[in-house]
Amino acid sequence: MRPTNETNQKLPNLPNATLILVFGILSISISCFFGIAFGIVAIIIANKEKAKYLESPESYSRNSFGMLNAGRTCAIIGTIVSSITTLIMIIYFILLGAIFTAFASKF
Repeated sequence: MRPTNETNQKLPNLPNATLILVFGILSISISCFFGIAFGIVAIIIANKEKAKYLESPESYSRNSFGMLNAGRTCAIIGTIVSSITTLIMIIYFILLGAIFTAFASKF
């Protein structure tokens, strides 16, 4: 059962909590260039929604705040993993190009 306020009405969820969670998960699962984009977007939206929740925590359900924190955490992890993966790919292609250039100059 969802938390209720003093008038015994169900509290609404934060508007973008589910979107943040989905983008956070996508940033982990698509860990390359698009993962960075999903992660950064999720972090930006999460920071705005967290500020909105902290202004009036009694207006929103705690479950949606938990989803927001989970999505933000996934987005941070996904952004870091995607950045490392992208950096490794760039280094790989630079080294591959250097190797092909070295072999091509011998022939």
